[in-house]
Amino acid sequence: MKLAEDAGLAYPRKMVESILVGLSDPLNDHLIKLIGFDFPAEARQHFHREVRTWLKKIQILRFKPNNRTGSVKFYFDFLFDYPFGGVEEQNVRRIANAIADEYEHARPTKSPRELVEWLHSFHRELAQRLHRGEDVLDMIPE
Repeated sequence: MKLAEDAGLAYPRKMVESILVGLSDPLNDHLIKLIGFDFPAEARQHFHREVRTWLKKIQILRFKPNNRTGSVKFYFDFLFDYPFGGVEEQNVRRIANAIADEYEHARPTKSPRELVEWLHSFHRELAQRLHRGEDVLDMIPE
């Protein structure tokens, strides 16, 4: 579903980049928590709410002066390729290990390779939908 034309917040390109840089790490950490670990329902609801908040913010970002969205590459680079490209499994393993250290009862449900494959697919679809100005909130994993 396409978002309403007046649903966006237009910023200079550098500010949009800065917002995406600031959201990419917590977004990816929470996505890994949701898809790669077995957490109790209350914790999962919290992670889901956080991801929803960040994706809402991202999906309304637009570029000044003509209120346009970024390219697929623009979104994919900031949200997946810059944090993971070339060192995907290594970085995902480090994130997963940090999650396991932080939450003593967290049990991994996927290997780093499976997490990378899921994240790559998720961010590819996310970037395409963001570029088209479509709603992305239905993409949030339960």
